[in-house]
Amino acid sequence: MKKIWNISIKLKIGIGFGFLLIVLIGIQYALNKGIANVIASQQELLKSTTLSTEVESIKSSVSFFESKMTGYVLTGNDTLLENNEKYLTDIVSKFKELKKLSPDKDQVASIDRLVSLLNNEIQFSDEVIFQYDLNPENAVTLLKKGRGRYLMTEIIKEFGKINDIEKKKFEEIIIRNKRASELVVRMDTSAYVFAVLLVSLCIWFLFRDINKREKLEKELVETKKRVEEASVIKEQFMANMSHEIRTPMNAIIGFNDRLIKTKLNDEQQEYVAAVQSSGENLLTIINDILDFSKIEAGMVTIEHIRFNLHELLQTVYNMFFLKAKEKNISLRLHHPKDIPEFLMGDPTRLTQILINLVGNALKFTGQGNIDITVEVIKDDKQNATVQFKVKDTGIGILEEKITEVFDRFTQAESDTSRIFGGTGLGLSIVKKLVELQSGTITVESKKEEGSLFKFTIPYKKAPVLVATLKTSPEKIHHAVANDKIKILIVEDNLLNQKLAAFMIADFGYAFDICGNGKLAVDKLEKNVYDLVLMDIQMPEMDGYEATGVIRKKLMLNIPIIAMTAHAMPGEKDKCLGFGMTDYISKPIKETDLHNLIIKYI
Repeated sequence: MKKIWNISIKLKIGIGFGFLLIVLIGIQYALNKGIANVIASQQELLKSTTLSTEVESIKSSVSFFESKMTGYVLTGNDTLLENNEKYLTDIVSKFKELKKLSPDKDQVASIDRLVSLLNNEIQFSDEVIFQYDLNPENAVTLLKKGRGRYLMTEIIKEFGKINDIEKKKFEEIIIRNKRASELVVRMDTSAYVFAVLLVSLCIWFLFRDINKREKLEKELVETKKRVEEASVIKEQFMANMSHEIRTPMNAIIGFNDRLIKTKLNDEQQEYVAAVQSSGENLLTIINDILDFSKIEAGMVTIEHIRFNLHELLQTVYNMFFLKAKEKNISLRLHHPKDIPEFLMGDPTRLTQILINLVGNALKFTGQGNIDITVEVIKDDKQNATVQFKVKDTGIGILEEKITEVFDRFTQAESDTSRIFGGTGLGLSIVKKLVELQSGTITVESKKEEGSLFKFTIPYKKAPVLVATLKTSPEKIHHAVANDKIKILIVEDNLLNQKLAAFMIADFGYAFDICGNGKLAVDKLEKNVYDLVLMDIQMPEMDGYEATGVIRKKLMLNIPIIAMTAHAMPGEKDKCLGFGMTDYISKPIKETDLHNLIIKYI
């Protein structure tokens, strides 16, 4: 019984409505049947009344015929015998019609007996008239014998039987008619009651559904609000995690870079290389996790800017060329010269996809070659659909695992992560980035033979720009010597302070260091600096607030470069929105920082 009530509410409602509808149909059927019974009983009453009327009429006609004959014998009046024969024929025909009106066997038997008695009466009348014509006294004597009275008595008796039977039938019909009428009334009332009940039930379900919908809408609003709050919390958490992980990573990789530049013996060089490799692997994992979180949260935007496809491909090739050479693997780039040089799209995401796929191929290939092939598979005046292929001769993928390689945290073998490293997010990120650009990606692979990753992205062709004369790269001329340039480093982490100090010192610039935004504002009020390197997340006053005070209160137009461990989308725009001049993310590369400083001094 409990299982029956566990069915869905829609099914319960359907069953309820179906039951009420069946009951209503049953009531309507019974009502129609009751009305038919009333009509039938009314017809029977009409027949019964007609039969009774006809019986009385025939009875009167027979009595009238007998009185006319007796009067003729007693008075000798010939007029009393006029049309007697026709009168008797009418009486016989009425008896025949009477049989049609009465289906009752006893009545039919009485009617047959009446016909026989009437025939006897006619014969007796004929005989009386005949005797009267011979001798009137003979006719009177014949009448006195009583045969005529006997026949009339029997005729009246039979008429009485017919009337009694009809009276009983009439009473039964009246009772049936009354019962049928009462049933019709009950059914009619029941039909109204069930109709009202059905309408009331519909209205109740309607209001209940409206109330449920209103409640559901409120819950959806609350849920949406909670999801939005959770999204903000998640974004804040990811930003904090990015900052907390990248801040020490900046110190680890930065100091290790500096350690590599010092004089080390072979064993120390090996240790430093191991630290450098581990740091870069860890940074790759962090970037994968952050990228995947950004994609999942819908926080990745695809740009549509002009870029040089040939240069992008060459850059990716150059990036992996030395690593491939170290592993004795042949890295080859194939692209026909007729592919469009300039396209409109997102070069950053395309580079990220290619780096991931080529990096994977290099990681899982021990010997042989890796081929990067690019071709246009659809081309018209405005659009070009470009197909990219990355083929390797590496370890390959089992056939049953091919469909799973793009799933998050999934790798072809259970020990792949242990042997080769990685999070299992790379290909998932690649697939999502391809799809965000309205593209498709597929993979073909055989175990121990290698893999082929193919992805296709539609691009718009970039408009042709007017050619300009090429000039030599612009040279930076300093009006003063490096030691006359002074930079303010605003950083709360002690290790990152020391790392930034070493870098700035190597560049040949003077510098001051302070641990939060409030101290930075105090120093800028009292001293003159050429540039500020501003961390974002700091105690007392963060980088955003400090920049606002510098711009609005101190009214200084000094270049402020954000040094942030945040890696969430929109972070650069946020920094620029608060009045900062430019942005560099941690871990900071020495050459990138140097170029940025030169750009603004």
